[in-house]
Amino acid sequence: MSESIFSKAVLEKPESKRSASTTFLTNEQFDSRIRMGWNENPYGMAPGALKALECAAEHSAWYENFFATDLKQELADKYDLKIQNIITGAGSSPLIQLAGEAFLNPGDEVLLCPTFAAFYDMAQTYLAKLVMVPLKEDMGYDLEGLKKAVTDHTKMIVITNPNNPTGQYIPYDTLRDFIVSLPKDIVVFIDEAYIEFATAEDCQTAMPLIREMPDRPIIVSRTFSKYYGMAGVRVGWIAAQEDLIAGIEKLPESFVSREGQAAANAALHETEFYEESRQKIIAGARYLEAEMKKLGCKVWPTQTNFILFDPHVDCAEVKNRLYEKGIHISAPGLDRVSVSTPENNGLFIRILSEVIKELKN
Repeated sequence: MSESIFSKAVLEKPESKRSASTTFLTNEQFDSRIRMGWNENPYGMAPGALKALECAAEHSAWYENFFATDLKQELADKYDLKIQNIITGAGSSPLIQLAGEAFLNPGDEVLLCPTFAAFYDMAQTYLAKLVMVPLKEDMGYDLEGLKKAVTDHTKMIVITNPNNPTGQYIPYDTLRDFIVSLPKDIVVFIDEAYIEFATAEDCQTAMPLIREMPDRPIIVSRTFSKYYGMAGVRVGWIAAQEDLIAGIEKLPESFVSREGQAAANAALHETEFYEESRQKIIAGARYLEAEMKKLGCKVWPTQTNFILFDPHVDCAEVKNRLYEKGIHISAPGLDRVSVSTPENNGLFIRILSEVIKELKN
């Protein structure tokens, strides 16, 4: 691909820029509620992954392998890629920022529908113009709207599939056709943080497109935080064509710890544990959907481990009152609840019923 696709930042190898936010909750306060707001996996890490992490911690006085070679090779083998197609990092959010640093110059346009807030931060950090295309009435992506919004200044289009916070998805063939319809110099960034939870047959990873479309800049991001239950360990990765990865690697990366590499390596082999966890989460999602509908909520179908819903009362107040009663959810415009254990799911429904009645009265 042409070197011009990279930002001036990559070409000049600048110092890394990172934004940070500070809260002043103690650890005890941070963990004091039932956590149904950050889409964490309530069943946690597989035993083998946890054991690998503990063993690695015994050598934590030593630096990790900065190149995460073993983990990259495991991922390459799993997804039929080359190790040169992969970069790892301390979660997917730093890698999203890294992609912004690699490709965005001030004034470049980033097109997206409402999605994960880290992409807004990415555009703002590197002074790009954020072009927001509304979702369709069913909360799905408006791909035609995105295509119509493309201009000569469009540098990147972001697709989160399945989308966060809506839970909706784009079928594989539809996504492929959309990418083919775009100018070849637009970077297509596809975030697949939740795709392992998908049950629809046509909700599939875009990884094969990296091989099938070598002349198009396609980036696919993944995380070990959700499906693999490693949110606190911080392991993420992105895949792309080799020349894109080579360009991104010119920038300072966020390295994966020794413990994170060991745990992620082991997790990739714990398929039985994670499939059992997945089935429990899917069953929990169906339960929550049915029970919230009984309460009169509008519920959007999901291909993830969270559910977007409208309680038909003040959404922010629903979140606040649930928090006061011991349950944390999120309220990105509407309300969103993460699937938890059967016990927590049942408690959530009972308290949500109380809160809705309180607000209606």
